[in-house]
Amino acid sequence: MKTSERGNGPLRELQLLVARIGINVSFIHPEKTAFKYIIRIRKETEMVLTLNEAAQIFNAVINTIKIPGDIAEVGVYRGGSSKLICEAKGNRPLHLFDTFEGLPDSSVNDSQRFHKNQYLSSLEYIQGLLKGFPNIYFYKGLFPTTAGPVSQKKFSFVHLDVDLYESTKNSLEFFYPRMSKGGVIISHDYLGSKGVKAAFDKFFDDKPEPVIEVTDSQCLVVKC
Repeated sequence: MKTSERGNGPLRELQLLVARIGINVSFIHPEKTAFKYIIRIRKETEMVLTLNEAAQIFNAVINTIKIPGDIAEVGVYRGGSSKLICEAKGNRPLHLFDTFEGLPDSSVNDSQRFHKNQYLSSLEYIQGLLKGFPNIYFYKGLFPTTAGPVSQKKFSFVHLDVDLYESTKNSLEFFYPRMSKGGVIISHDYLGSKGVKAAFDKFFDDKPEPVIEVTDSQCLVVKC
């Protein structure tokens, strides 16, 4: 009997998800807590991440627990990754930045598939989705014009999902000097957006840290 014909509950849901989105099954460990949360959150809101990418974020948040500093996400959209971070962060403060009006204007450095106001969401929706989690702070507007309240903070983990060159560049310029040693920056679309890749490669060209391609479209940097 085929594996997909057996079982029920969370494992069965995971098998169906693997079959539907065609992810790298060698990365899947159904007994790990991450996948329980990912499956549940996918039912609650849109998560524009593969299962591999979501698990990478969850595991990075868990494994930076001993690194001093807050957590931040720039590019919240429908809150799927934000809620996943909440499930893993413990009591660490989480700072969420988004225009909540979709993407800003793109530039010649960006892929043509991105356009102004794409990925529109609302602050009220995200606040409702994350209700009940401790130490969540919301900042509406174009980053980094909204970053004043966290300018004196250090960070243990930052997730970027901003799609565009200028937004990625601005995020790196702000967070890099504020990352604790051993802190992790993960970005979506490093392999799917020429603007994101160009911003990372240019920014880290003269830095000691390598930009590491990880699962699917993500990249990862660990602060030296």
